[in-house]
Amino acid sequence: MQKKQLADNKLLILFLLYQMDIPMTITQITEFTVDKEYMDYFSFQEHMSELKEASLVDEKYENEQTRYFITADGEQVLSYFSGQISPERRTAVLDYTAKNKGSIKKDINVLANYFYNKENDYTVKCGIYEDTKTLLEINVIVPSKEDAKLLKKNWKENIPYLYGHILHTLLQQPEGIEEKSLEIAEALARKKEKKKREKKQ
Repeated sequence: MQKKQLADNKLLILFLLYQMDIPMTITQITEFTVDKEYMDYFSFQEHMSELKEASLVDEKYENEQTRYFITADGEQVLSYFSGQISPERRTAVLDYTAKNKGSIKKDINVLANYFYNKENDYTVKCGIYEDTKTLLEINVIVPSKEDAKLLKKNWKENIPYLYGHILHTLLQQPEGIEEKSLEIAEALARKKEKKKREKKQ
């Protein structure tokens, strides 16, 4: 591979990370760089390794994934050589980031992880974050790893409903909450009684 192509590909990765302005997974980066055939996966791996060795790109581990971001040194190098990025590549990056930044940011901001406790149960930490602010964070203890995985999955897939429901419930007047709690308790009691009758039959 020619030196110019090597440099162009590294600049493309830096420009993508800079424009996205959100740490990205390898899958998210290759969705643009490799899937759109700007480089093959083997070359991409080499470029990322060299960028990390030069401290132009760094990584952090969060939400059970390794994510990559451009460093201050990387931004400085990009400012020197961004003019070498072709108009076609520059436009492609800008279009991609405009289209995908929201979904990638949403993926980062809705988090759920579980941890094993000494008491032979699991704590599931669920949260919603916006930039440096914590909008909502709860810890739930469940008896098994399967329950922890299910809770984590349901939190991430149903967050619009869950967040709205929790907020709505907490902002109700005490009478409203008590009435709703009674309704839920009665519904659970009916369900339990129904199961008992089914077992007897």
